[in-house]
Amino acid sequence: MREALESIDELDAQLLAVDPHEIWSARAMLKDTGLSTDDLNYPLLMDPSLTVSAMYGVAFQMRVHVEWSNRPATFIIDKQGVLRYAKRGNAFGDRPTPEDIVSELRKLH
Repeated sequence: MREALESIDELDAQLLAVDPHEIWSARAMLKDTGLSTDDLNYPLLMDPSLTVSAMYGVAFQMRVHVEWSNRPATFIIDKQGVLRYAKRGNAFGDRPTPEDIVSELRKLH
């Protein structure tokens, strides 16, 4: 998504990532990819209690190796708080591309 940030900003939208883990876990995952939380350039909401994940219907719905995890999901919510787009994946890599998300944002602009 980092490569789409400029297009998202141009459409007056805001990217927010939600991670169902503790902050130390997100930092470790980013470190494995050579990044840190400072490299994200967008907010990262930690949701270890799965409050947000449950609200959007993705908490503990997918088995990854030996544990249950959240389904990958992408939502577009307009400025009035109305859900305009929802994609709940069925596998870890089942996500819209950054181009798909920008296209959906353009439909709302």
